[in-house]
Amino acid sequence: MKKVTKVFFAILLSSILMIAGCSNSSTNTTGNTSEKQSSSGPKKGGSLVVAYDSDISNYDPILGNSGNDHPLLYPVYDTLVNYNDKLEPQPGLAESWEAPDNKTLILHLKKGVTFHDGSPFNADAVKFNLDRVRSADSKVSDLISVETVEVVDQETVKLHLKQPDSSIVLALSDRSGMMVSPTAVKKYGADYAQNPVGTGPYKMVKWIRNGEIQFEANQDYWQEGLPYLDKITAKIMPDENTRMNALKSGQVQFYWNVSPDNSQVLKNDKTIKMDTKMKVAFYNIYLNTKMPPFDKKEVRQALQLAIDREALVKALTFGAGEPAYQTFPKEYWAASPDMKIPYDPAKSKELLKTAGVENVTFDMFVPTSSFYQRLGEAIKGQVKEAGFNINILPMELTKGVALYFNEKQLPANLTSWTGRPDPQQTINLFLAGKGFYNVGGETTPNKEQLITQAAGTSDQKERAKLYGEINQMSLLDESMTVPIIFTPSTAAMSLDVNGFEGTLLGKPKISFLWLEKR
Repeated sequence: MKKVTKVFFAILLSSILMIAGCSNSSTNTTGNTSEKQSSSGPKKGGSLVVAYDSDISNYDPILGNSGNDHPLLYPVYDTLVNYNDKLEPQPGLAESWEAPDNKTLILHLKKGVTFHDGSPFNADAVKFNLDRVRSADSKVSDLISVETVEVVDQETVKLHLKQPDSSIVLALSDRSGMMVSPTAVKKYGADYAQNPVGTGPYKMVKWIRNGEIQFEANQDYWQEGLPYLDKITAKIMPDENTRMNALKSGQVQFYWNVSPDNSQVLKNDKTIKMDTKMKVAFYNIYLNTKMPPFDKKEVRQALQLAIDREALVKALTFGAGEPAYQTFPKEYWAASPDMKIPYDPAKSKELLKTAGVENVTFDMFVPTSSFYQRLGEAIKGQVKEAGFNINILPMELTKGVALYFNEKQLPANLTSWTGRPDPQQTINLFLAGKGFYNVGGETTPNKEQLITQAAGTSDQKERAKLYGEINQMSLLDESMTVPIIFTPSTAAMSLDVNGFEGTLLGKPKISFLWLEKR
């Protein structure tokens, strides 16, 4: 395998190689101190049933609107670039890359790879995909800096950038880098999402909306010996207690998104082991700044100050989380160490008076899961002191996300920002004026200039400084969104499940798990 050239990292991504993950490293715990470990390594065969909290929003990577989609996309779609547990870039379908200058990226592709339908993965397929990501139909904006995609030969693709972009490599480990079969897209047209075809370790063979998704092993997978399992079934179970009980009863062998309170329950269960790692994702109240009452900046600022984040961490995460005062956890290299959003209900009341109101009532979508509901009720109780009355709208996650982001029918949305491999992606998607998740488009020319400057900077310290300024403008000055808390991501699994490793991104990859007993 070719090595990534030093030139590339010196010019474009020197900072990424220095990424320091959160100080809370991944930990694997079990109540069973006599857990047996395999002495013979991974075993082939068997079926795994996974409990997941929400259905996929769309099986076409460029059309999905939920960060929760990724774990259900990964089995079907390989990406051009991979990442490790610290979000450092690793080879994927692009086995190496280089940048002869800061506006050119050359990808060297893996040879001998085919899509599930037998069509070849090559430079033409990559160009088709990257052009499709950048098309008017796409909801993915990570490649806006790409001007053209050139096929050099069938194993080499050259990206010409409009301006330097420090996030471009890790963006190719996200939706932008998920390779779909051009043949399948042309064959199925508008029905492609029901017939997804990638190069991944599994084929999606059955999808019962809000029920289950079945994957069967790709026998011609390009990574020798992988995958280990014959079949994976993802059961969609929005209620967390249902997921937990299914694991304890043996109906499923892996359960994702264990809440802090259920972690306390499961940690003493000798038949279950858990993997926990801090993540870049955080719970957040999205505000539509085009809709009343949040079209007034003072109202948004008042809500920002009316929430006691430290109390929420203590009450809801047993101290395992941390208050979200910005878009990155405090130990992540992109975080601003001094930024803090004060809890000040008196100031909040003053701001409401400045806005010409004393009491504000608004609807807020909150997913039906128990943790979200408890968090929503806790926030509702806190902000009442400042003069806010929240009407909580419990709703299935996929439906609520569509109503808020796609149809723009709701003023507020308590869900989570699920994070992205590179911090610039978070800034572009979450805080920039044209970001998909900035529904109201709130921004200023000064902030947009800083975002562009950060994208063109490869020095890690300078990037972090700029991200701090952008967060200050977005969260304190504009109060365009309301971050709440960071919590660790936790997976719970039966003792026979092996091969899982949590990452800083907090989106589980289940494709290469294996079973001790089949």
